[in-house]
Amino acid sequence: MNSKRFIIGFALISLFLIPAASQFVSSETSEITVSDNMGAITVQTKDLTVKIIPGQAHLVWWYGNATTADEMYKVQLVKITEFMGDDEILDDHTELGGVTYNLITSSWTYDIVEGTDEVTITLSLLGLPNGADMYLIMHIYTVDTPIEGSDQVVDALTELKFDIIVENWDFSAMAAGYAIQTYLTEVQHRHRVQLRNGTLAENGNTTRTMQFTSESYGEDAVAYMEWTDFANIYDSGDELIDTIDVGTAYFDDLISPPTEAPGFAEGLAHLFLTYANYGDGNKMVHDPIIGVNADAFTAGLSLYLIPVFSGLAAIAAVVSIIRRRKN
Repeated sequence: MNSKRFIIGFALISLFLIPAASQFVSSETSEITVSDNMGAITVQTKDLTVKIIPGQAHLVWWYGNATTADEMYKVQLVKITEFMGDDEILDDHTELGGVTYNLITSSWTYDIVEGTDEVTITLSLLGLPNGADMYLIMHIYTVDTPIEGSDQVVDALTELKFDIIVENWDFSAMAAGYAIQTYLTEVQHRHRVQLRNGTLAENGNTTRTMQFTSESYGEDAVAYMEWTDFANIYDSGDELIDTIDVGTAYFDDLISPPTEAPGFAEGLAHLFLTYANYGDGNKMVHDPIIGVNADAFTAGLSLYLIPVFSGLAAIAAVVSIIRRRKN
């Protein structure tokens, strides 16, 4: 009889321990952990994991602090290229031209700084042929942090802000500005994930978003990329001298004219962020964000608990049968 009680008790405890171990990975003492493994930088909180591949100029992120997930979202900076035309808007792919640099290169260097309330990773691409330098400065915070000049706040532990900084760009004579081509996609392809523009409610007064929605989570927006619709321009003395609009253009295949991204079943879009010509010898600073909607994932917790309660009911039935037989 004692052995029966032991088996039942062990089964009961296992029902709680095993799912908890697989769903909630034990956290470190600090709220943010960072590791550098053969050039792949991984930053983790209890709600967010971001893997940064400097040589590919891309970030992959997902919900939770496990080593993998069924859904993983990616943004890759592909190239920076000037565009021509008679205005500051990228109207067509034929306007792309002038100085162009591939951002998928092993020339990126990086540095990691762990502070008391944030982790900062700086990727640097120095000495481009036209004299420019480019930086991606990534921040993940332990406290909510506002973005200066906007109504946007970087949410602690669920978002990562990456400043795009271009210094000393020497514009071609006819250049209306330059564009940074980004590639957004979901990489696991286990679920049906779409990518769409953010709604007015999802966007801020000074920000725009691209939203990943998942059929597995009730078509809710589960992850996103967000960016301010302006960039700050500084002179060589780091004095703020101007604020310019940041435009957007979307290409399905780099041949079609830019349109709003309607949402693709495979979850991908080519997004161009555009910056008007702001003069030579200055510094441009722009503030995109990537993140996850933790509530969309935790809302599925009740479904996760159904097997646990079913198991408890089965154990209760077994206990009842044993007791009846004993009596």
